[in-house]
Amino acid sequence: MTERRGGDGGPLRGLLPDLLDPGYARAAARRGNAPAAGHAQVVALVLGALLIGLVLGVAAADAAARAPGAEKARRGLIDDVQDARRRTDGLSATAGRLAAELKVAQQRALAGSANGDATLETVRTLEQAAGAVAVTGPGLRITVVDGGDKPNVLDRDLQVLVNGLWASGAEAVAFGGVRLHPRATVRQAGGAVLVDNRPVAQPYVLEAIGDPAGLHTRLVDTDAYGRFATFTQVYGTRFTVETVDSLSLPAGVAAEPELATKEGSR
Repeated sequence: MTERRGGDGGPLRGLLPDLLDPGYARAAARRGNAPAAGHAQVVALVLGALLIGLVLGVAAADAAARAPGAEKARRGLIDDVQDARRRTDGLSATAGRLAAELKVAQQRALAGSANGDATLETVRTLEQAAGAVAVTGPGLRITVVDGGDKPNVLDRDLQVLVNGLWASGAEAVAFGGVRLHPRATVRQAGGAVLVDNRPVAQPYVLEAIGDPAGLHTRLVDTDAYGRFATFTQVYGTRFTVETVDSLSLPAGVAAEPELATKEGSR
């Protein structure tokens, strides 16, 4: 007892540091380091934001540098397509002129032969059936314009409309100025509609020669008319049918037979 109450109080002072529980000491130490840890997190966030901004800035600068080149390439492709189309139109016109000259020569040769008139009449009938000659007459003009920015009228819809005109009694049909023959196709390639492999842009205009009143009445009863009438209500498609007193349809390109040959030629 005397030793514990000694005048210098040494043993009692030795107990004081142990009064603080070790768990409290660790918590106090963590609290003491918290400001330093928070500061480190802020610095890391700032550096991350700066890095992201740097990356976005480099990407934006790269895109801006590439933009003129991409626009130039796009315009070059458009010019190439337009040049190819002009060349194709020129070749088609030349082919049509040569075909007309050949036809005249053949007719002259047949006119001087036996049964020439009958042969010429047969040729005319076949040419009209194949859409190989220009024709005029009354009929219907149908205009189709897609509603909105998204294309809703597809090639299969236009095919149904063309078939509806034939089924209604049309004698000749042209789509976008392209005369349709028995083997002509209407199909879609990407965002373009190809009529007999020629691109046709909106508005889609179909012209059919025949009795206007009869054509219109029968067309209304077809699935094609019902389909496009629905499109006008659902998609806002513009679908108009008008009677025309006189239509002029160009001659089509007659398809060459692949399997049919003259009897006895094999």
